[in-house]
Amino acid sequence: MSERLTLIGFGEAGRSIATGLVKEAKVPVKAFDLRFAGPDGAALKKTAEAAGIQPCGDLREALDGATIVLSLVVGSAAVAAARSAAAFLKPGCFYIDMNSVSPGTKRAVGAAVTPSGADYVEAAVMARVPPYGHRVPLLLAGPKAQELAERLGKLGMKAEAAGDTVGQASLNKMLRSIMIKGIESLLLESLVAARRWGIEERILDSVSETFPGLDWRQVATYYLGRTAIHGARRVTEMAESADTVAELGLDPIMAKATGQRIAWAHERLRNVTWPGGEPKSYTEILDVLDKVLTAEEQKAKA
Repeated sequence: MSERLTLIGFGEAGRSIATGLVKEAKVPVKAFDLRFAGPDGAALKKTAEAAGIQPCGDLREALDGATIVLSLVVGSAAVAAARSAAAFLKPGCFYIDMNSVSPGTKRAVGAAVTPSGADYVEAAVMARVPPYGHRVPLLLAGPKAQELAERLGKLGMKAEAAGDTVGQASLNKMLRSIMIKGIESLLLESLVAARRWGIEERILDSVSETFPGLDWRQVATYYLGRTAIHGARRVTEMAESADTVAELGLDPIMAKATGQRIAWAHERLRNVTWPGGEPKSYTEILDVLDKVLTAEEQKAKA
């Protein structure tokens, strides 16, 4: 079967996956993003075209003839995107929600898609998409997860069926996120406080002794950088993780606190212009946060 893919959402992850599919799997890919109609639309469309992806001005055009649809929007828009797409989906088409949302939200997406007659499968993206591109590890769940995994495998994608019940894949993702983003928030809180006394290097040396085998300065640079560049998306993901824990009958104390600390840092970093587009080191990020906090303290005393 000759696949024709449509991407809903042309962000970093979607762009990376679609580019790989066009380049290596040689499949046609259309893309739709609400931002195509905004002030940055022309530049985004040029980026898509340069990668061999066809940008579309509306969902009807983007979904026409699609056999597989990948939804990669911000988590808060997952259900709305599915509702909009459902009006143009056809039986025989697979709609894959790849957003970082709770099992409950995944089921809500399925409820929006099912009346169209299209097949719905949820997907959990289990690693940072770049540098994997379309080969990023995916967990799938839904009645036709195994069938879809086989079809995606033929395109070079690394997809594994986790179960036939929607929610089984996203549960893995959401609970993993508590651990991964938890490390991020711990680094933020510890190192920002340590910087106030100039002892952040001692802290990292001590952590390196306790947890050998990792370059904790490199780890700090990576995670604090993700907060600076993608903090808003990570805060949304932690809200979904908290909802997941609550759906399981537990109080999501750590999930909520993790989201709050990342949100606190991102609020102070989101308007920073980094040379080269992103921070080069955790020290660069700590410098900015320290300056912002000092200014806030001086303002409060005035």
